Amino acid sequence: MKARHYIKNSKELGENLKTARTKSGITQYTASKLTNLNRSSLSYYENGINIPNIFTMIKLMNIYKVNINDLIFTKE
Repeated sequence: MKARHYIKNSKELGENLKTARTKSGITQYTASKLTNLNRSSLSYYENGINIPNIFTMIKLMNIYKVNINDLIFTKE
């Protein structure tokens, strides 16, 4: 079994958020409407500029149909 590693920074979290969104086939525009956020806020999360709070993370996980492990572990 391959060892999994936790993300180390907001950039890695952002990459995982973007991967989850694109795999779910949802655009930033649609995700922003479903979460009541600005599209620019989602872009900041995906680019590692800002980190979403836990409530936003839960909304995104529900929309993208992923669990927390998909977001906090690296894709190694």
